[in-house]
Amino acid sequence: MYNFILQIALMLSLGAMVYLIARKAPQIGDDIIGQPKSRFDYLFVSLRLEKIDPILHNFLEKLLRKMKLFLMKLDSITNNYLEKIKKYKINDNGKNGESKPSLFEQDVNGDKGDKNEK
Repeated sequence: MYNFILQIALMLSLGAMVYLIARKAPQIGDDIIGQPKSRFDYLFVSLRLEKIDPILHNFLEKLLRKMKLFLMKLDSITNNYLEKIKKYKINDNGKNGESKPSLFEQDVNGDKGDKNEK
């Protein structure tokens, strides 16, 4: 019961604060009078955001495309490495007199397992 009374008192005080702020909000002006503008304010006002926006979007699009390409290459390398590990497990870890395949050496063709990258 004690917690319930405290919660009611808290909600009533919160409601009173919201009511007081709502009454005074229209009286507060948006402009600040008498405060000098700094160089940063002048620099920010002089920026042409309508020119910067397409440049930023173009840069972001190129960056995302390059990241996608890099991730696709990384995925291909990871898949090739996992295939080598699967082959190693299928050979029963080399117990049947077969030699263990090397996971980090070059293939017969001379490439390092990047067959899908070309």
